[in-house]
Amino acid sequence: MPIAFNPAESLLIDDFEAFLRYLESKPAMPLTAAGDLKSADLWALNDRVNYKAPDYVTPRSRQIDYPLLGFLFQVATSSRLFLVQFGKATTLQANRARLDAYHQLTLEERYVFLLETAWCHLDWATLDGDDRSGQGAAWFREGVTQLLKNPIDVPVRVIARSYTKDDAPDTVQAFVSANVYIRMGYWFGWYDVRELPTPSKRDKYSFEFEQITLAEWGRECLTVLHQRRPFHLWNQNAFSLFEPDADATYEEAVAVNVFVEPFRTLLDEPDLVSLYPINPNPPKGTYWLRVELPNHKVSRTIAMPAEETLEGFHEAIQDAFNFDNDHLYIFCLNLRNPYNGPQYYDPRTEPGWADGDPADEATLASLNLYEGQRLLYIFDFGNRWEFFITLERHLPNETTKTTKVIDKVGKAPRQY
Repeated sequence: MPIAFNPAESLLIDDFEAFLRYLESKPAMPLTAAGDLKSADLWALNDRVNYKAPDYVTPRSRQIDYPLLGFLFQVATSSRLFLVQFGKATTLQANRARLDAYHQLTLEERYVFLLETAWCHLDWATLDGDDRSGQGAAWFREGVTQLLKNPIDVPVRVIARSYTKDDAPDTVQAFVSANVYIRMGYWFGWYDVRELPTPSKRDKYSFEFEQITLAEWGRECLTVLHQRRPFHLWNQNAFSLFEPDADATYEEAVAVNVFVEPFRTLLDEPDLVSLYPINPNPPKGTYWLRVELPNHKVSRTIAMPAEETLEGFHEAIQDAFNFDNDHLYIFCLNLRNPYNGPQYYDPRTEPGWADGDPADEATLASLNLYEGQRLLYIFDFGNRWEFFITLERHLPNETTKTTKVIDKVGKAPRQY
């Protein structure tokens, strides 16, 4: 029998609605150069949500100081309800068609949308300050395993992980950088928390909790996630500290686009709608891609078919900059943490020495890029040439079978 769950009581949904209304009221909202919300917007938004930031925030605080707002911003952009636009200025643009689709969802579907986005698509490393999401994988695997040994509505002690193993069921250990993951569970209604006194300023090395009390919904939802959707396998950006369980049946790649299936039963919503995959039909036509070396003030804009492979794009970049194609390379879609998130590596790489997929088996169209999106191309891991690539234009109705440079800025630097 489905567990009783009332999404109308979810303060997280309320907060996300308030967050979206604020963003929608500010077309082409300026962001920081790194692509974060600016301090004035964060300060204003904090007044509009239920889950406030810690008391140490000020009108000058950064996005990382606001746990909930950083989380909601990641949800809004990872799901492509809003698009970060990189250009002369970094701005945020509403993706109107996708926002309209979101607003058509039921409350249950909105809750699962938030959960699916967070669980599968978020770059948690920008929230946990750890540069990698391995600690989150540890919390959702080890911490949740220990928590689920306890009955509902019974407070459980939670402590920062130590070298001394404590297997007492009423004690849960967690890494210090798991703070934001523990907060996520509280926002989703899985448990209540009792926090330690707030420090005078943000300190990522301090543990923030002393007690967790599991809720009935948390027991049901976390059991489904733990057994059928393990975070370290399903999150596309997570750095996993673990190998798959010996008894798990994950012989093929995890199909993140079927995430919602068990929740149709759990919520007794057989027609539950998901907004994923974002774009099930790969784009066609022609891409204009600006490839630049910012430190050298040099760029080349390359026009090429959307169906071109990343290996072919690599060769076009080498030709455009008069490089010798004599070292390995990788394309990374995660600008902040290149070795988290989707990666496409030189097919000449020795097996086992790279994460991701071979570049000669992935097309530009398969990346599902949007105009204004930026990615990173790293060539020669010794000298480490870092090229920033921005999709300038997508011309879906223009057919081309050739690759050509259509704009040049500056003289290409010598490779050696």
